[in-house]
Amino acid sequence: MSPVQESRKYSHSTVIFREALPSDLAFLMQLEQTTFPEHRQSSRESLRRSIASSSQLVVIAERRGRKRCLPIGVAVVFLFKRTLRIYSLAVDERHRVAGVGSSMMQYILDFATNHGYERILLEADINNVRLVEWYSGMGFKPVRSLPDFYGPGEHAIKMVLQLTGKSSAADRIVIVVDDAVAARKCLASMKFVQATDYLSDTNYANSSRFHVLNLCGTYKTHSLGYYVSLLASARNHRVTPSVMAVKDATTISVAQSLLDEIRDYTTEKLPVDAGRPIELTCVLGMAPDSRYDELARKLFSLFSIPFFSVTLELQETWKVKKIKLLKLKQVADKYPELLNEALTRYGEKRRYSRPRLKNYKYDLAILINGNEKTPPSCPTALDNFRKAAEKVGFFVEFISKSDHRRICEFDALFIRETTAMEDHTYAMARHAYTEGLVVVDDPWSIMLCSNKVYLHERLTGAGIRQPRGWLLTQKNSSVTFLRSLPVPLVLKLPESSFSQGVYLVDTHEDLQGKLKEMFTQTELVIAQEFLTSDYDWRIGLLDNTPLFACKYYMANNHWQIYNWQTCESEEFCGRHETLSVNQVPPHVLKAAIGASSLIGNGFYGVDIKEINGKAYVIEVNDNPNVDAGVEDALLGEELYERIMRSIFNRIETERNQIRYLY
Repeated sequence: MSPVQESRKYSHSTVIFREALPSDLAFLMQLEQTTFPEHRQSSRESLRRSIASSSQLVVIAERRGRKRCLPIGVAVVFLFKRTLRIYSLAVDERHRVAGVGSSMMQYILDFATNHGYERILLEADINNVRLVEWYSGMGFKPVRSLPDFYGPGEHAIKMVLQLTGKSSAADRIVIVVDDAVAARKCLASMKFVQATDYLSDTNYANSSRFHVLNLCGTYKTHSLGYYVSLLASARNHRVTPSVMAVKDATTISVAQSLLDEIRDYTTEKLPVDAGRPIELTCVLGMAPDSRYDELARKLFSLFSIPFFSVTLELQETWKVKKIKLLKLKQVADKYPELLNEALTRYGEKRRYSRPRLKNYKYDLAILINGNEKTPPSCPTALDNFRKAAEKVGFFVEFISKSDHRRICEFDALFIRETTAMEDHTYAMARHAYTEGLVVVDDPWSIMLCSNKVYLHERLTGAGIRQPRGWLLTQKNSSVTFLRSLPVPLVLKLPESSFSQGVYLVDTHEDLQGKLKEMFTQTELVIAQEFLTSDYDWRIGLLDNTPLFACKYYMANNHWQIYNWQTCESEEFCGRHETLSVNQVPPHVLKAAIGASSLIGNGFYGVDIKEINGKAYVIEVNDNPNVDAGVEDALLGEELYERIMRSIFNRIETERNQIRYLY
């Protein structure tokens, strides 16, 4: 670092800043040679790489003249995820008394602020008291000394400027509108950004630390408003509304399903006025009628649309009769004071304030259900997943179904709750994938694994051995046909898991009775021959590679691993035995890999019975069990780290390929 003296000043209008070009290399070399001792100078090749690097910023300060601009200073800055490090700052000796150094530091500070960085680091010569004091005057605080940093006996001091609490906070809000000039006429106190500027300005494109409030006049496909929300999601900005939120709110059936999430509130709290519908305007969670303030907050939380009106009609329950998106000008003309208050409150509200003790590259959400009787992972295993995730570079947060609207805060979703097509696990997986997250279990794996009909047909078509099976409907289940089937038989509902929805019938009479009961729930039942064994193999696979192998023994005095007919914990499930993948018979591994590859490359558990040296695939499970002391008995921490590493690598791969959404 070069010392910077301050006496006379250039005005900001006469000093301009720009990024360095290859043609500036000669000036950079000249400044290095006239500013720093030889052993502290950067080489020509190093400076050339800095100019070309996407992870470094080389800033040139120029003095504006009548005919041309004269370069007078340079700063080399390293760009990390949350931190800027000033590697070098130098001012031409003929201009060191003009305040150029201060102007350059202000430029770097503005750059950090506009790009959402949290801190600026630098190292300074500890013996250059004047330089250290100058940085201190800029707000930098000493962190620690660095012995022999520049060479033997040449010590440095590391200094940091924290930007937290400034306009660079993680919840920095950008209010985007079609016409910033017109918007300022409505609300002179607010700062608005033109939609075209947001879409094209690299200050926004190169940072993921903004919260975008999209107040464009329309969000229709291919409009400016549509592209603002679309690109905000692509840039990992927090955006209100997202493209999906607009689609959800403007589809009555989906809007109704969202409203159903607060059914208890609407049933108990909404006033019933002679059966008349409720008409409500919602402005960023606030209502013109104070009676509906709480309802407006809840609806805004559900729909995530800035301005809308909704009509609710009481039938057996409250139904969405009509919903209409409102424009900024409409709200400003009719409710100017409410709009001003709502925008002020929205800007002051802290969002996504998850505390971190260190920096992580990506954010991982782990979906769990604390009330589930047989979750895929026990609390100890969940903690092991958290530790492994942090080790490979994730910030981890455990979430529940109530956090579904926060999905776009994260880079990946790892589901550790029993999945099903008809509940929130599939909906959250689908939402997360649509928002660009890496998802395990991905939605198609949930859909395919949960449907036993699909699995039966897929395995049959691929020639993978499984118990003989029949697809039964009411129409084809005549008494004559049923009596032709071998008993005992296993009957399965199309969607079943954890041995639930699976029944054993020993006689043809039991078969007819159980089918009659099951056909009240489904149009199709799978019947499979009953194969007896002391245990089932469970092969855990990730990326179609065997990860762990277990023998799950049948529950005591029961034909399944789980006995749902007992309340006794010691009778509920059988014992287990964990083996090295190398100890598994090759034909069992081959069957497991073949079956899982028919689904995808996710995290699967393939259940196999081994009868007379042959492997019979029973089912492929998404979301397989990983419990402490069971599946991890051999690999220990390495099992959790392999899974987390796979998710991390998938994010890295996703960042570098084109993604198509349907």
